[in-house]
Amino acid sequence: MKICFYGAGNIAQAIIEGLLKTNFTSNNIACIERNPEKLESLKLKNIRILSKEELSNNEFDFIILAVKPKDAIKGASDILSIVPNANILSVVAGIALEKYSDPTRIIRSMPNTASAFNKGITALYSENQEAPAFKSAVNLFKKVGHVIELKKEDDIHSFTSIVGSGQAFLFRVLKIYLEELKQLNENKDETASEMFKDFVGSLGDLFEQEPDFDELIGKIRSPGGTTEAGLDSLESNNIDSIFKAAFQAASDRSTQISNEN
Repeated sequence: MKICFYGAGNIAQAIIEGLLKTNFTSNNIACIERNPEKLESLKLKNIRILSKEELSNNEFDFIILAVKPKDAIKGASDILSIVPNANILSVVAGIALEKYSDPTRIIRSMPNTASAFNKGITALYSENQEAPAFKSAVNLFKKVGHVIELKKEDDIHSFTSIVGSGQAFLFRVLKIYLEELKQLNENKDETASEMFKDFVGSLGDLFEQEPDFDELIGKIRSPGGTTEAGLDSLESNNIDSIFKAAFQAASDRSTQISNEN
C-alpha cells in the first residue's frame, strides 16, 4: 500500500510514527507539506516530499487529508482536481461528508495520537462500507491500533469527545497525581517522573490481568479504610457527572465545529 499525507500535523506525524514501527516502510509514504520544521522531521524519517502538482505523477492507494478544518474542503477539491479518482482518507475533525464536493471519494477517520505507539483507536465512517477502499482503510489503521467502524456519521462527535478529547481529560487528572507525588518526593522532579511512569504503566498491567474496574477497586478498598474515604469523597463530588459533562461539552463543540464549516 502506498499513501500520501496532504499535511503533516500532529495526527499525521503520529500515524507515520506508528506505521514505521510496523512493516510499513518509508518508501511507501509521501507527504505534501510546506512548514520547514515539519519538513525537517519528515526528512529525518526518509519520507518523500512532494508538491501537490506531483500527485498526478504518482499512484497512491490513499491520499490522507491532514490539514486544519478551515482548509479541508479546499484541500479535498485541490486533490480531486489533480487526481479525480483519488481515495481521500480524511483525518480532519468536524467536517461532515456532505460538505465535500464529492463525498463518495471521502472516508472519514478519527485517529488519536496513541497511534504513534501502535495503541491508537481510530473511528472510521464512509457512505459505502462494503467498498474495497473502506476495507483497506480499516487494515491501514489496524496497523497502528484498534478500529471502530461507525454505522452513523454523527457518532463521530461522541467518539471525538471520549477517545480524542478524553486523553486530555485523563492527563489533567494524572497531572494532579504527579504534582502531589513531586511534593511528597521533596520536588525531586526527575525521580518523581520516573515513579509516575511506572505507576501509569502498572495501571495497564493490572487491567490486563483483571479487566474489571470494580474488582480492581475492591482489591485496594477496605471497609472504613483510607481508600474508601477517598472514593466516598469522589462520589459525593459527583465524579461521574463531572466526566460525563466534559464528554458532552466536547461532543457539543464537535457538532458546532461541523456546523460552522
